[in-house]
Amino acid sequence: MINPKFELDRLLETLRARGVSHITAARAVAEAEREINEILQERADEIMQQAIKYGVEKESPEFINELVLRPNDGMFTLETDSSRTDFSEPPFPMLPRLLANAKPMKDGSGVYKIVPVGKKGLKKPITSIVDAHKAVAAQRKADAAERYANVTKKVSENGGKVSFRTATSKQDASTQWVLPATDKDFTEELQSLNEEFKTSAEESILGIIREYEDRYS
Repeated sequence: MINPKFELDRLLETLRARGVSHITAARAVAEAEREINEILQERADEIMQQAIKYGVEKESPEFINELVLRPNDGMFTLETDSSRTDFSEPPFPMLPRLLANAKPMKDGSGVYKIVPVGKKGLKKPITSIVDAHKAVAAQRKADAAERYANVTKKVSENGGKVSFRTATSKQDASTQWVLPATDKDFTEELQSLNEEFKTSAEESILGIIREYEDRYS
């Protein structure tokens, strides 16, 4: 990875070697540095936005909340506060939560609750950071059981069909009403985004340096 400061120092030396006055060379380097900083921030914002979209797609507010751009030799590296890249979740037993405030069976042998189930509505597309934050905020408000119970409203809004199942205290909580494990591993995504940033930033920096070298050739 190239170092922007080194490239700017090299630019100053090149201009001075070509007979450019110290003041003019210093001004040119300062202007080049401003352009480089702007393009680096722009590229960093782009990969941050893409990382947020990945987090929303996999429904991982934890990942999004930990995202951070750290300075790295004049550039940036996209990481998480904890350095974790895998936020996958194990299977989640829902039966205990579903049976909260359940009704007693007529024979007194347990409790039950009628639960609406069906196809979830389509998610709205993420087109900006604002959309992403809204989606994450909505995700954070509901736990797994509440999301399951709210299926009726989502299905109704999207023209889907609703069916009903009965949850009872006689069912095995380890095998029935269990949300499956979810894959929320962002290792490859972060590696790809950082490589994308590195390649794009280096090309932009060298392009700016060449532009100023040509200007005073």
